[in-house]
Amino acid sequence: MAEQNVFNLMQNDEIGLLWKKIYQLHQKTKIYLLTAEEISENGDALIQPLKEHRDAYDHIVRIFASTTKKVPEGYDYYSYIKGNLEKAYGHEYRAFFDTADWLAYNLRHNLRERINAIPYNKKNQLIPNCKETIKLLNQYPFEISNLRNDKDIVKESDSDETIKEYENLLRQLIKLYKEIDSI
Repeated sequence: MAEQNVFNLMQNDEIGLLWKKIYQLHQKTKIYLLTAEEISENGDALIQPLKEHRDAYDHIVRIFASTTKKVPEGYDYYSYIKGNLEKAYGHEYRAFFDTADWLAYNLRHNLRERINAIPYNKKNQLIPNCKETIKLLNQYPFEISNLRNDKDIVKESDSDETIKEYENLLRQLIKLYKEIDSI
C-alpha cells in the first residue's frame, strides 16, 4: 500500500476521531508529566509513562511502516490502521493514568510537607480556610483511588469521563499547590 493511501485512510471520520483522541490525550499527559517532573523535589522522572508513550509510538510507526511491506491481496488496511490506533490509545490512556497518579501523589506529598512546616498557630492565619483545605487534601486519596478503580479502557465512553474527572482533581490540586506555594 502506498503511503498516500495510509494518509487517505487517516482522513476517515472514525480513524480521524481516534487519531485526534490519541494526540489530545498525549498532549495532556505530556503537560502533567512535565509538571510532575518539575514538582518532584528530587528531580525524579517516572519511567512507566515514557514506556507507554514509546509503545504508542510503536503502533503508530507500524501503520506507516506497513506501506513498505508486501502484503496479501485484499489486505484490510482500514482494520489494521484502526486496530493499531486503538492499541496506541490504550498506551496513551495508561500513560495518562500513570502520570496523573504520580503527579497527584507528588502534589499531595509536597502540600502536606509545606502545611506541616507552618507553625500551628500561624496555619489559620496563612492558609485561607485551613481546616477545609486539610479536609479536602485528606479526601483526595479516596477520590483518586475510586477513579483508578473505575478506569477501564474497554469502556471507552467511561474512559473519557474518568479522564475528565481525574483532570478536574489534578487542576484542584495544582491550584491548591500554587496557593500554598505563595505563602
